[in-house]
Parts: sequence; structure tokens; C-alpha cells
Amino acid sequence: MAFENLRKEVSAFYQDGNFRNEPVKAFAEKCFKEMDKRVTEDMSVTAQVMLQEQVITELFDPKIFTTLPFYCEMGALNSISDGSWWAKGGNFAQAGGWVVRRNQQIYIDQDPELYKRRRAQGSEILYLICGAYNDNVQHFNFNSRPFLEGGLVSLYKKAEELIPTAKDTEEEEFLRSVMNSMLCIKRIAEKFAEKADKMLENETDEEAKANLRFISETARRVPWEAPSTLKEGLCTLAFLRKAFGSLEGVGPNTFGRPDKDLFPLYQKDIAEGRLTKEEAYDLIAKFLLLWDCHYDHDMKMVNYADHELENTYTIGGCDDDGRPLYNDLTKMFLVATREENIIFPKITCRFSAESPKEYLDEANRAVVAGTSSILYQNDDATIPAIVRSGRPIEEARELQVTGCWGLCSVGTEKYDHGNYVNLMKSFEFGLHRRFDKMEKVGIEFLTFDDAKDFEDFYGRLVENCRRLITERINITKKGAHVWHKVTVLPIFTASLEGGIERKADYTKVRAKYKDDYLTFFGLPNIVDSLMAVKTLVFDKKTVTLEEYLGAVRANWEGAEELRIAATKCSGWGDGKEESTALANRFNNDLYDICASLEGTYGGKVHMGHLTYTEIRWWGEKTLATPDGRRSGDYFAQGLSPSRLKKIDSSTDVIASLRGLDPSTMAGNNVVNVILPADKVDLDICEAFLRAVASSSIMCLQLNCVTKEQLLDAQKHPENYQNLIVRVCGFSARFTALSPEWQQEVLTRNFYNS
Repeated sequence: MAFENLRKEVSAFYQDGNFRNEPVKAFAEKCFKEMDKRVTEDMSVTAQVMLQEQVITELFDPKIFTTLPFYCEMGALNSISDGSWWAKGGNFAQAGGWVVRRNQQIYIDQDPELYKRRRAQGSEILYLICGAYNDNVQHFNFNSRPFLEGGLVSLYKKAEELIPTAKDTEEEEFLRSVMNSMLCIKRIAEKFAEKADKMLENETDEEAKANLRFISETARRVPWEAPSTLKEGLCTLAFLRKAFGSLEGVGPNTFGRPDKDLFPLYQKDIAEGRLTKEEAYDLIAKFLLLWDCHYDHDMKMVNYADHELENTYTIGGCDDDGRPLYNDLTKMFLVATREENIIFPKITCRFSAESPKEYLDEANRAVVAGTSSILYQNDDATIPAIVRSGRPIEEARELQVTGCWGLCSVGTEKYDHGNYVNLMKSFEFGLHRRFDKMEKVGIEFLTFDDAKDFEDFYGRLVENCRRLITERINITKKGAHVWHKVTVLPIFTASLEGGIERKADYTKVRAKYKDDYLTFFGLPNIVDSLMAVKTLVFDKKTVTLEEYLGAVRANWEGAEELRIAATKCSGWGDGKEESTALANRFNNDLYDICASLEGTYGGKVHMGHLTYTEIRWWGEKTLATPDGRRSGDYFAQGLSPSRLKKIDSSTDVIASLRGLDPSTMAGNNVVNVILPADKVDLDICEAFLRAVASSSIMCLQLNCVTKEQLLDAQKHPENYQNLIVRVCGFSARFTALSPEWQQEVLTRNFYNS
């Protein structure tokens, strides 16, 4: 194995013990003790964050891997942390969480009744918020470009030059906080250089000495100065990922578009004879392996997000003029991902009907071989949605995917992509007459018993969705505005377009755009339920509405024949005109609801259809539905057809998805497709992607495998170590999934063509 020593060294560090929780916890406690000693009662939140960053910078001890030229590990985050201040899997606050931990009670104290209501609604899984009132810890689409283009010094000078223009002490303090952050990051890099110098004194291995000399020389300049080579550019991306999360306690969930952003550095290296293509590939493979060795790929996927490290990068797509982008770096990232079986960082491949065959083939090779670690993002559906949301075409062409499926442009706002809104609950509460639950959550949903006809039934459902969506927006609208009193984010703010020029932290004034994003949960099951009710109750009059609702409320006990009839009605994904038209109508009604609302900060409200592992966890807590689903059964993921629908051909699914208007979904959507491995080759896979490009599918999670292979993998896991499946927002070895999660995959739709 070409990188055997690297894997051993890096894995030994990150996978030692309980994800290195204890050293990280000890470091946090050491920092907290020092911060508590220095803090004064009159310190502003901004001053507290400056203190937090200074103490972490002073006390951390750099960790350098001698097999790598990259410097980034500060020991302030546990190995599976995405940067968020609360240690994932560790149940403790990391060093970057001191300010938030000190001030988070403000969220409650501002309005205890509002907080109680928000918690009640969350406990009844009406929606998910990754934070108190908004996503304030994860899914930060960190913009590395200002650092790649001008270095820390450019941001430091920009803030410094604006100080004379500050109209009050608050603006001046913000500008000084940016300067403080840049100096802290500069000092962090310098400490790596100093550590490398000390390690060189006793190092005898020639490769290690070369890496240490590079770190000693480079870390004194980069990222204070902009990188001037590909190696320095990769160093900058690695370094900022750790520094940002460690200092500010939030999760930077993207490396951006490295094949576009770093390509000029690569071209210059090649032109000046400083680097060969083989050496460039070696650097990219090592960069990816650094992150992939953060966790054990064989640890059991049991809980909510056991294999989720929340960082991705986007390649391909198009250039500034809309032409397909495929270059040497694009290919190198794909080859390294395939050859080294990289699962993390997560790779997103943008594609369109115009993508070169060579690019699609390179992306598809691993998937066709059963290694599904790629997420495909369809430009032809996505770019029109971004433009309709109010963005110029230039920004739409720059789209990235962060975290799982977080759709964003570069440096214009912070997107909250963990905002799942459970439309199934607005359906269930009315359907099952959950009056006790309605009282608990403070929302009155309409019931369906006396619906006069299908239009009446449908109208009540849409009204229930409107009430839930409106309440969800209002909750954040009322509670989120104290974020800047809890903490501030000078590094993140400085990375945003116009962030420094606004002379106020992002947590207070937001960014160029101030929009909300809601990602809906349940469209496929709801459409199937509507079609079943329409067909069996109102069209064929097989049963009365009272009888049908009674069967659903009884969890289909004694009504198995009716339940089977419900599953056999036309439904979402079967390609038929009536089900497709109904899905489009419902989707457009959801869009109209969102378009009628004002967002938290005065912006627009956008929507998408995304579902994480809630397909199981929320399904287990939801009663039976009219589509034939029993209480506790799985939900469909995103816009994927329900597993209750035995759809034979993926062509039917694409036909249905051609019937939706993709421009309504600026919040993205996701669709799972499993193609038969024994019938798919590169040419077929290419043709399939080009067909997908003409549909409203945005995020495609493609697996090429047979059910027989998966069943055999359960019996003989030792033979399937490289069988990687796309679970939801992440990929994992099938053999690492718990029996329950393996069963979830096995019950999905396996298409014959």
C-alpha cells in the first residue's frame, strides 16, 4: 500500500481510545480555567470571544504528522467533531465552546414560554433545529477564498483601515475582533513551524525531514500570506478547517471547490517546473487520507449519525461562463477517492447534460464497482432554482454542497440546512385526531373526518402544512435575534462577502442575503396517501372515508386487504400522469406557502425536500398513514419513492421527477436510486445520469448493487470490505451498518433497469 505508513500514523492518533475524547476534554478544562481567571464581568460578548481565541492559541500544543506536509491538528476537537463546540460522542464542551456555554441561558431567559413551546414542538418531532432557535453550531459553509486569494493579512488590513470610520465603540470592537482572530490564526501557524523546528533536531527519516522542513518554512508565511503553490493551497484548506472550528466552536462543513479554486496554483506549479502531475496526485491523495483516517470505517453505524463527520467538497460543474469544468485536479480527486477508498471528506460531483463523458466515466467507475461514496448534484435542475430564489446567474454557477446536501453559493450567507420540517406530523395530528398533542405544541390542526370530497380533504392537508410551516418560521423569528448576545463569529464574518465592511458581526446583521431555508419531510408518503384516499374513497368508493380512516387509526388491524389495495394505488414515482400531477400540485402549494412568508431576518423563505436518518427515527414515532404504511415503519427519503411502491424501473421514477418544477426547490432535494450491479456498466451509468439531468432530481444518491450481494455481505462480511453504500447524507461500509440499518437499505427499491 502506497500510503501505509501515513495511514498507520494518522489512524493511531485519531482512533486511539474513545476518539481521543479525554485529551480534548482535558485541554478544554485547562482553557476554561484560564478563561474563567481572566474574564471580567464587564466584558462584552465580543471581548469574551477574543479572550477565548487568545487562550486557545496560547495553550494548544501542535500535533505534526511526519508522513504529511500538512499542518492543522491542534488537539482542540475530538476526531469525529465537525468543529461544533459540543463534542460529538463525548458529551462535553470543547475549548471553543466556553463563550456559548457561558451565555446560552440567554436563549431561554429572553422568553421562557417561547422556549418551552419550541422544545415541545421539537420533542413531538414537528421539526428539527440544530441549535436553540436557528442552526448556530453546524453546517457553516465556510468560504476559504479570501484566505486563498489574499491571506489573513488582507483581512487584517481591511479591518484595520476601517477603524477610523467606525461610528461607535461597538463597530470598532468588531473590527478589532477580526484583527485579533487573524493574529491568533497567524500565531497558531507559527507554533506549528516552531514545533517542526524542534522535531527536526532528532528526526532521521528523510521523508519526515522533508515534511518538517516544509512546515517550518511554510507555516511562518501561510496562511498569513496567500498560498503560492498547490501544496500551500492544500495546507491552507486543512489548516483553516481545524483553526476555525477550534477557535469559534462551529462546524465548517466544506472545503469549497478545490478543483476550481486551486487550479491556478497547480497550473503555475506545472508551468514553472515546480511540480509534476504525479506529485500533485500524491498531495491530493495525502490530503484526503488525512481526513479519512479520522475515524474507524468499521465502527458500527447504530445511532443517529455515527459515521457523520460533516465535511464535503464539490468538484466539476461549470466555470464562470457556464462551460463544463473538468480539469487535472478534478480527475485527481476522483481517482484518489476511488483508489484509496476514501469516504471522508464527502465528495460531491456536479454534473449536467453537457458534462464530458470522461468526467462522468471517472465519477462512475467506483459507483459501478459497488463503492458509492459520491453524491451527484444536477446543475440543470439546481442552477434554475438558485436563480429563481433571487441570485444572479454568476452566483448560481458557483454552487457548492456543504455537509450532507446543503446547497449554497460562496460567501453570501449562512445556510441552515438541518431545518427539517416534518409535514407527516401535520398530517398525522389531524388524521389521528391527536388533540392532546395539538394542545402540547400550541398548533390546532384540522381533522379530516367530515371532508365532503377529495378537494376538501386535500385543502385541509395543505392548510395543516401552512400552519406548521408558519409556526416554524415564527418560532425562529421570535427567538433567534439574541444570537449575537450568546456569541459572535469574527472569523466566519470576515470570510463573507462584505462581512468586514458591514462593521458588525454576522450573528447580528447577517450577510448579503438574509433568507431562510426549510427542508421538507414526507412528500412521497403524503402523495401516496392522497392518491389512495382519492382512489379508494372518492373515485372507486370501495369504502367510506369513515371506514378508511378507521382502518388507518387501527394501524390496519383487520383491514389487511384494504392496506394492500392502498399500496397498489398509483403513487409517487410510478411515472403515471395523475400521481405526478398531484405531486406537482402539492409541491407548488408548499412553494406558495413559503413564498408568502417573511423570513427570520426579513428575507425570503425557500424550500427543499431532504431527509436524514429521520427516515427511521421519525418513522418509528409516527402512526399509520393512508398509503398503507403501518405505525413505526420507515418513511421515504427526500423525493425518493416510498418503499411500499414496488416500482420496477428507474425510468418511471425519472418520468415522475420530470413532472415537478425544480425551480421551486432552492433548498435542494435528494433522491435514492439503486441500480442493478449486474446490468450496469459505464455507458449505461452515463446515459442514466444524462437522463437524470433532464429531471427535477437535484441530489442523486446512486448505489449500484443487488439485493443478493447485500444479503451475502451479511453472511460473509469479510468478502465485502469495499462495498460502500450511500446511507443518507453520508456513505459507509455496508458491513459497518448495524443489522437495523442494513435492513433499512435492504427494504429500499431495487430497480431492474
